[in-house]
Amino acid sequence: MTAALRTPPRWGETLVGSHKIRAACRFVIAPEVAAQAVADVSDALRAEGFDPAEAPEGVVVLRRGNLIGDTILNGTGLTLITKRLGPLSVKAIVVIHAAPSAQDAEVTVSMLAGNELAPVIAEAVDAVIDRLLARGIPVAGPGWTRSVDLPRENIGHPRTAREHGLPR
Repeated sequence: MTAALRTPPRWGETLVGSHKIRAACRFVIAPEVAAQAVADVSDALRAEGFDPAEAPEGVVVLRRGNLIGDTILNGTGLTLITKRLGPLSVKAIVVIHAAPSAQDAEVTVSMLAGNELAPVIAEAVDAVIDRLLARGIPVAGPGWTRSVDLPRENIGHPRTAREHGLPR
């Protein structure tokens, strides 16, 4: 891994951590553990009520809730007490993928929708990073930022995701 990179800060330690916004986390790990890291993030979010959605090969897309539930719950202020209602919960869509290179792999977890669930998604991702570090796997990278601030070629960027037909 590139020596200039440092362990990514946790969601709460970043500027996006104090807001419920569509955020993205990028972290760099060894290529041989990248697929497992993607699976671990997917499993953590599935435990939070996310379900798989159709996605291109090599990309995991998870969704939770729907537009009707999101509109009703956000419009009435009930989101504070109803985040875990399943199909009527607040809408969220997350894209997860790894981009391997010869010496490392960059894993991206990006929220395409889900401002209200940003803390839930961030806790799951940060927990996976903590488990990787606990197993002695070096983790580096920029960490959390807004999804729209991802490089344009990254499939986690909202515009690029839309161009690839990912749900929104």
